[in-house]
Amino acid sequence: MNRLLDSHTPSPELTDYSILNYHMRLLGQLALVENSSMTIYDILQRKYVFVRNRFRELIDYDEKAAAEEGYAFFFRLMHPDDVLFVLDTSIRSLEHMAGVPHAERKDYKTVFEFRLRNREGKYIRFIQQLVNLELDLAGNMWLILILMDVNPNQQGGKQMLRSTMNMRTGKVIPFTEEKDERQSQLTKRELEILGLLAKGMASKEIAEQLFLSVNTVNNHRQNIIEKMDVSNTSEALSYAMRIGII
Repeated sequence: MNRLLDSHTPSPELTDYSILNYHMRLLGQLALVENSSMTIYDILQRKYVFVRNRFRELIDYDEKAAAEEGYAFFFRLMHPDDVLFVLDTSIRSLEHMAGVPHAERKDYKTVFEFRLRNREGKYIRFIQQLVNLELDLAGNMWLILILMDVNPNQQGGKQMLRSTMNMRTGKVIPFTEEKDERQSQLTKRELEILGLLAKGMASKEIAEQLFLSVNTVNNHRQNIIEKMDVSNTSEALSYAMRIGII
């Protein structure tokens, strides 16, 4: 993570901190009416420069420690099974944003899940969004906006879900997993079928549109339900919309 940030550190001469002040004023006003936790991470300074935490009473949050330690503080609160997943997601999200043309770097957001420990030692499921808020004048990533919400589905699935979306076009870019790793993401075909289900299409209609058999579509539907660890298609659609994969 640090090596990746080192390779994309913005230039001090090409950053205008009046822009940060503008965002801080705007987010400060939004925080009065929004329930989301809002944070800005400054890649140049390697620290959080703006924090409006809505969950101080919910998780074991120490504002001073969080400011001094940055993202490492949250890894200590995180469920041990989620740490590598979140690191991998953050790294691959930044790699993706660094790999697109400068003009497109602010078009994407990454949405993913994780669990944080509360004061009683219980883990609470959260949804987090990463957005490239500002670039330096050379197009390097500079300010990252982090939005965090309590997941309304605290049961969740056995697997943590994640995706990257182009906010301008609505196109979802699923994370691809290594062949020897346990499949934790929906396949492209499953995402396609989930999207058609969200439009109200029945299995027969989906089968006709995708040139598949009804049995194949129903098998995909069952795989979606099992991977998302929900009871039925309706719950799968509701959950998918909450985490931004459709």
